[in-house]
Amino acid sequence: MREQEPKHHGTTDVQFCLKVRLESDEEVRKVVLDEKEYGEWEWKEPREILEGNFHPALKYAVGCFLAGEALEELEECERRGGGDEEVAKLTREFLKKKREVQEIGERG
Repeated sequence: MREQEPKHHGTTDVQFCLKVRLESDEEVRKVVLDEKEYGEWEWKEPREILEGNFHPALKYAVGCFLAGEALEELEECERRGGGDEEVAKLTREFLKKKREVQEIGERG
């Protein structure tokens, strides 16, 4: 959770999130963080962040990331001519993740 005041409301007006997919252990080993800025760090699965004691802005970013992935999967299904049943399933999954993001924003 955020240590600086205000603890429950940050001072950021706009949030930009970028994603990078690391597809091998070699790529992961190349990640180097500035020790002056990060005293410690660890890898987390997205669900660990959403279900853990983390700042709402981080949870919101992770939720947006997951909703975006669900939308990309839906778009890919439609592009390749997926059947109605598969499109419906992926649409429900996207809408579920979108709703989760909205709930994070309302609680945040």
